[in-house]
Amino acid sequence: MRSSIVFFLICAVIGAVVFGIARLIDNDYLFFAGYVVLQYIVLATAWNILGGYTGYVNFGSAAFFALGAYASVFLYKIYPPLPIPALILIGAVISGIVGLGMGYLTLRLRGAFFAIATLALAVVLQTLITNWTYLGGARGAYVIRPIDVPLIGPYMQYLCLLMLGLVVIALTVARSIERSRLGLGFAAIRDDELAAEASGVPTLKLKLIATTISGAIMGMAGAPFPYYLGYVQPQSAFAFDYAVNSIAMPMIGGTTSWVGPLIGAILLGSLQQVANVTPLAQVNLLIVGLLIVDCVIIAPNGILGLVQRRRTARPFAADPAVFALLFAVNVIPIYFLHELELSQRTLEVIFWAILIFLAFARGRLVGHPWLVALPIAAAVLGVVPGPSWLWLVAAFALTVALVLGLALRPGAPEPLAQGKAR
Repeated sequence: MRSSIVFFLICAVIGAVVFGIARLIDNDYLFFAGYVVLQYIVLATAWNILGGYTGYVNFGSAAFFALGAYASVFLYKIYPPLPIPALILIGAVISGIVGLGMGYLTLRLRGAFFAIATLALAVVLQTLITNWTYLGGARGAYVIRPIDVPLIGPYMQYLCLLMLGLVVIALTVARSIERSRLGLGFAAIRDDELAAEASGVPTLKLKLIATTISGAIMGMAGAPFPYYLGYVQPQSAFAFDYAVNSIAMPMIGGTTSWVGPLIGAILLGSLQQVANVTPLAQVNLLIVGLLIVDCVIIAPNGILGLVQRRRTARPFAADPAVFALLFAVNVIPIYFLHELELSQRTLEVIFWAILIFLAFARGRLVGHPWLVALPIAAAVLGVVPGPSWLWLVAAFALTVALVLGLALRPGAPEPLAQGKAR
């Protein structure tokens, strides 16, 4: 309990420093985009409680998020409107109750059947909201928000501050669960549910707790959403992006710790916000998909697991076909990004880094570590300003790296000395 309080205070201080720095920068888009990244941190952390800690993949993240959003719309029509902190609390209660009910109905299912059931819940709720005229139905509903807030200033900064507070709460809850007996019970279910149940672990009870906590936190993230946009409709509240990102971010960061969703949400959320201000705004899901493919193959335990060396990259590097597929897949976004202006090609860096890592792993495995020099040279030629033919040279260097990575084989081991052989 004491460590959780200390962790909460540390996160609150860090959050206050981040908010203060953002105010000093004084860029409106920074708050607008930062809100989305913070929102994804909360959603990814909430999903990880059920999907990562307990091992039950939930495709219904958008449903709980939308419940929080439409709870705010419903209460907004009451005069006078409730303050957003109260709406957040009410959204958490409603989404938590729905999460409990969903868990009671579906947690006897396992694997893909549970995932499909959660997706069906999102479809049912979206159909209900679409046909509920009091909440605007398919036309959506407008929410008029104030321009300024006393002592804080612009309303967008106020919303960011609230979402920053939700991040602190969500991370504290996730860390407290991870280090408690409840977290051990979740881990036992994730590792082997039948063995856990045979050992006396109350699996159904723990799974219901997981769905309730996860749903409540997602509802908290959705409550300020109508005030963020000023307008909410079923297509935006139940957007497929929320379900995909809620799963992708913990997977990319790592699902066995509270740090993983934080890393994945900051990385992926920031990349998507950068993409939104480029002509490639419509390929956000493509970027997410490519990163998921990279993460599943290169780092099955996420970035956190790769750093902790729980799994090495040797399995993918040892298979020439897998190496070639990954190498070719990560060249695709670089080709499209290269068409943009240099100031809009920030996303290109991460794919160059992946290509360099692939060449490094393959070259080290086959005993030719110099192979990594080719994608490094290609990255330099492809990124630095210059004539168009430099990109052709970069493409040629990548092609050579791929061909050599497939053609080179580990050298023959040196024969043992005659004395050692005897």
